[in-house]
Amino acid sequence: MERTYKTWGEKWNIFQNDLCEVSILELKPYHRCSWHKHQTKFNQFFVLDGTLFIKVRDGIARIAKGQIFTTRPGEFHEFQTGAEQALIQEIMYVKYDPEDIEREMLGGPINKTHSEHHKISDVEQSQCSKNLF
Repeated sequence: MERTYKTWGEKWNIFQNDLCEVSILELKPYHRCSWHKHQTKFNQFFVLDGTLFIKVRDGIARIAKGQIFTTRPGEFHEFQTGAEQALIQEIMYVKYDPEDIEREMLGGPINKTHSEHHKISDVEQSQCSKNLF
């Protein structure tokens, strides 16, 4: 777990891969982050404790403990705190494309007489082991 100190508080990076990042933000009272946007990432804020204010072009949203606010790719935003510190779970993830699939063969019933479909080779086993988290 990586800890980063920011002007607005601390960021604890819990998990990160090519598709998402999960962090805990400890925000100081009366602080804000930069006015910014992400080209391809959604930015989701879940308030664990305190109150968070999210500024977007249309105004400012007040996010209370237990509530979630999400900014979309390309949307300028800035988080802010008031008189109290806030504890936030931040999840950034790329835009999901439900059409992102290429099929070579359609799914359907399996012929029970062809049991070779269920034999797992050593290569397939090693691939499964490598792909765990």
